[in-house]
Amino acid sequence: MGNPIVVVRQTADSLVFLGLVGTVIGFIVALSGIDPQASAQVDQVASMVSTLVAGMSIALYTTLFGSVLHVWLMVNHRLLATGTSNLFNAIVELGEQRVGV
Repeated sequence: MGNPIVVVRQTADSLVFLGLVGTVIGFIVALSGIDPQASAQVDQVASMVSTLVAGMSIALYTTLFGSVLHVWLMVNHRLLATGTSNLFNAIVELGEQRVGV
């Protein structure tokens, strides 16, 4: 592994993917509670709506979680990359000053 800072960027990209997977799972949960035959029965509509809302909740929370953490990690990646570059430049300048270049 050449650059450990790259791990931060790869993790951030993975979080977006995991958020999308969670969205798909949430939609599967939401749609699994729908029964076309039971939709005509008023007493069963409440349980179908409850399952639908629970699935949508999973979908939206995983999307939000993945997106927010992706942005947070990308900001940290940018800070680390900039800080590393600035530190390297400062070390080179200090070395040049000490050598007298």
